[in-house]
Amino acid sequence: MARQSDEEAPVAPPDGTLDARGRPRRIVGRIRERHRRVHELLAQGRSLRGISRDLDLDYYSVRRCAQTPDVETLLVKVTQRRTLLDDYKPYLYERFTQGCRNASQLFREVRDQGYRGERTGVNRYIRQLKQGIETAPPTPALPKPRRALRWVMAHPDRLRPHEVLGLKAVRAARPELDKAVEHVRNFAVLMHERRGQDIFDWIEQVHDGDLPSLQQFARGLLHDQDAVVASLSSA
Repeated sequence: MARQSDEEAPVAPPDGTLDARGRPRRIVGRIRERHRRVHELLAQGRSLRGISRDLDLDYYSVRRCAQTPDVETLLVKVTQRRTLLDDYKPYLYERFTQGCRNASQLFREVRDQGYRGERTGVNRYIRQLKQGIETAPPTPALPKPRRALRWVMAHPDRLRPHEVLGLKAVRAARPELDKAVEHVRNFAVLMHERRGQDIFDWIEQVHDGDLPSLQQFARGLLHDQDAVVASLSSA
């Protein structure tokens, strides 16, 4: 049999068009059929209002189909809406590339991290990764400063994996913030472990850097050294 040319090669379906078993989702079939019928009736000269009555569809749904010549464009709009799984896809993709292909195991992992969606969502995503339909998730936009600050101030062990990945992306994009995170984390350790006597080493490390706001904070600690050491050392 002749080999398919590049022009004849099938195009991968949009993300979200297949269910957990790799079969077309029912909503995809409904959209394709609705789109076909609307354009068929348009070609016959029917008005949008008339098509709405004929197909017992909402007028605005008919108009949306009529204004979208390519059904694939319509499918992308429907199937690529944000889902509960989106925040966990970078973690799942990383685990997948590490060799973990067990969807049930990965579902338990993201559930423990706070995922509240259905198991079928994870199953579908892992199946699509195996089939090559899904590739690496897009790099998420950098978080707003308030959210990034919350991640910085949190104990690393209390961050969910997608938050760890988010903070990692922020630190990679902003090297100066990367150093600030390290200093803030070290200060938190001093407080947690009641190591007030080590505060002067921390202040010296801050002064050796190029972080004016943090240096100003460090200088303020020197104004009443005894009280600072005592407060950091007491239970």
